Amino acid sequence: MTAFPKLFSPFKIGTLTIKNRMVMPPMETHLCNAEGFVTEEIIAYYKERTLGGAGYITVENTAVEPAGRVNAGMLCIYDDKFINGLKKLTDCIHDAGGKIVIQLSHAGKEALPYYTNLEPVAPSAIPSPLTKQVPRELTVAEIKSLVTKFAEGAERAVRAGFDGVEIHMAHGYLVNQFLSPESNTRTDDYGGDTIRRSRFAREIVENIRKSTPKDYPIICRMSADEYTDTGIKLPEGKEIAKILEKAGASALHVSACNYASAFYNIPCYYLEEGCFAHLAGGIKSVVKIPVLTVGRIIDPQMAENTLQQNKADLIALGRTLIADPQFPNKVKEGRLDDIRICLSCNRCIESISDKKLVCAVNPYVGKEGTAHMQKPEIPKKILVIGGGPAGLSAAHVLSSRGHSVTLWEKDAQPGGSFRYASLAPKKEPMKKFLDYLINQVKKTNTVIQVNKEADEATIKQFNADAVVLAHGAKHVFLGIKGAQESGALSVRNAFSAVDSLGNNIAIVGGGPEGCELADFLISRGKKITLIEMRRVLAMELAAHPRYHISERLKKMGAQLHINTKVSEMGRDYIIISRRREPDQKLEGFDNIIIPTLHQPNETLAASLRGAVPEVYTIGDAVEGRTVLEAVSEGVEIGLKI
Repeated sequence: MTAFPKLFSPFKIGTLTIKNRMVMPPMETHLCNAEGFVTEEIIAYYKERTLGGAGYITVENTAVEPAGRVNAGMLCIYDDKFINGLKKLTDCIHDAGGKIVIQLSHAGKEALPYYTNLEPVAPSAIPSPLTKQVPRELTVAEIKSLVTKFAEGAERAVRAGFDGVEIHMAHGYLVNQFLSPESNTRTDDYGGDTIRRSRFAREIVENIRKSTPKDYPIICRMSADEYTDTGIKLPEGKEIAKILEKAGASALHVSACNYASAFYNIPCYYLEEGCFAHLAGGIKSVVKIPVLTVGRIIDPQMAENTLQQNKADLIALGRTLIADPQFPNKVKEGRLDDIRICLSCNRCIESISDKKLVCAVNPYVGKEGTAHMQKPEIPKKILVIGGGPAGLSAAHVLSSRGHSVTLWEKDAQPGGSFRYASLAPKKEPMKKFLDYLINQVKKTNTVIQVNKEADEATIKQFNADAVVLAHGAKHVFLGIKGAQESGALSVRNAFSAVDSLGNNIAIVGGGPEGCELADFLISRGKKITLIEMRRVLAMELAAHPRYHISERLKKMGAQLHINTKVSEMGRDYIIISRRREPDQKLEGFDNIIIPTLHQPNETLAASLRGAVPEVYTIGDAVEGRTVLEAVSEGVEIGLKI
């Protein structure tokens, strides 16, 4: 019997019967073409998650009219011309044994005019929190027309073979704009109190109910709390839920936020796992129809507990299924340590702003239709230098394909610089991912040797057919006057020597390394002064964690000097300068820490060329990398050799 009995119990929404309680919510991929048609890439992407065991798949937000496209990466269903491609998608999912739902959406004032070439519309002429553009207020006739367009989209979904539809009523898109007192100030029958602001949503559900078969699943995704001062709060969310249930909704998919609270909408690692489950529980307490919960659900035990506690009937796994499409199957089989954990870093969300979906830990996203682990014609003896994410990923793929692989790591345990990055508060997913990488390599025939320093002589003596250099960057202090003489520490040394740093610490450089070290130290009672020459802290992070790390440091009392340059430093002082201000001396520091520049580390590669048949350099040794690029390069070279 499974250790997660509720999670793997069957369930039914209208005519939709599913094998377990784990479903994939709608998430943009930008794998469609620019006109919004289905592509082979998007079919392969959803098929992979179906084969991974999800109860049902929800296809990403799909536009019911051209003006409703948020950008050029959004699928479309506003015309019959899209049906053939959508039918090809549903046929593929059904042939793979899955069930599939599609989300119908209109972005309203959040549609980007430079993509649509159309004027954005909304219930009221209130500027978008994102674009700041003022939309045109819809007329009653136009509202009625949009109700019809949603119904026509649902009717096309039926013809295309979808097992149900989900209406996007959350996250600041058009239906949410009508529901919210923050964005709807109309005085007619579509504005005012909760009942009238809900009319647009209610009419959409009622008209879809009339135009689809009996008991056809109509799921409403709603923001039960907008997390803003003047938006929907949970008590009103409950009233809206009851209105939708009465209108004919089959289930409610409970989320949160709008564009004004977007830093909470897609919760990054600074927010708790299952952070919206309490909202689902609140909605479930007032309706009889099924309720789905969503919001950074990573741990299967937490998902099981949420169901057991009757907070929800179904668990929506979004980024979790991007990171590991096989998550449901692995949980069912008890292979929990084989789960490729989502970091909640939101690089996926950042990636779709101007290109296709990528994932920091899953380099196969968007490439699901291609072969990955082909056996080599002639297995080779391969030496991998460096046990960070790039080296571990390369070793795992190379060994899995059949090569004879040995990995050398100079430290006492693998991990490289990533191990230190995982020490900062709220970075537990990074530690779990590193453990996953190490365990995956150990499950192959790779020989791992730690405390093993690599140099030209030892590598040549090993006599490999190919050498993969993932030995990290060359770390160089910033060129600041007095830096070398000041006794300043690197970030890595600071993480390793926290107890001997003293209490008053300056960190020169407010990139991700500096900010996360500041968080780590201030959480241990240290007094922190952080100096950053740019106008924004942690610039290289995705927007969500960048916002939260800045807020954490402010709330914990770090002295932040933004847009500030360090012109000189000594043993216990720093001289800072700002434009149009006199230089200022900050002193009395017990220690000064400088995040180092990550420069290419090419010396070893140059010494081996001509002496080793094949030499490849990846990761930080080529250029400063994030985990996304490091893992991707490791896998790429693993598939190439």
